[in-house]
Amino acid sequence: GRMADSSNGPPSSSGSVPVQVENPDGTQTTTRMNLGDILAALRSQGAKKKNYKGVKLDKPPLNTETKKNAQFLVCTRCNCKIIKPNKATLVSKEVFMHHMSLREEEKKQGGDTLTEFWLVPDQFQFENIGVSKPASDKFRYLACSDCDQGPVGIRFNDKPSEFYIAHDRVHYYDPNAAQSSSKQGAEVANKV
Repeated sequence: GRMADSSNGPPSSSGSVPVQVENPDGTQTTTRMNLGDILAALRSQGAKKKNYKGVKLDKPPLNTETKKNAQFLVCTRCNCKIIKPNKATLVSKEVFMHHMSLREEEKKQGGDTLTEFWLVPDQFQFENIGVSKPASDKFRYLACSDCDQGPVGIRFNDKPSEFYIAHDRVHYYDPNAAQSSSKQGAEVANKV
């Protein structure tokens, strides 16, 4: 019965493996997929990333109970998630930040004094963030680590654990909007 040993060899391309899949609401589930499907999924992932699109909001979306962000903060350029809901606290702070640009040497241009920031107390709260080389001896800029779009925020060297993300420099994505738009309509109707 030597033939049976071949089943102990490496899995063939039809073998299935457990894969962690992130659901739209941020939770994760494990499913079994075969390797061909996984390769196809990886190839389409670039396209899939754009399924959700962040939007610019006039007012920061605040969860009134937790006083934290009610929605995902996402990159204005590539829609990459920067931080999940309920991870950052809204603070008022006057900070001059240069205009968004992709190239280091263009950051000598003008900027704006921004006043609304999401304070993130810990780098590990981020889904994705890049910290620039020191822009001066006082601070470093924060940028999207996927596409380098920035500055989206700032970190002061005297308080290196505090990360400020500018409300004006990010878009927002509400994972519940797609599912609950009809439900919200009903709630509004009930209140009338």
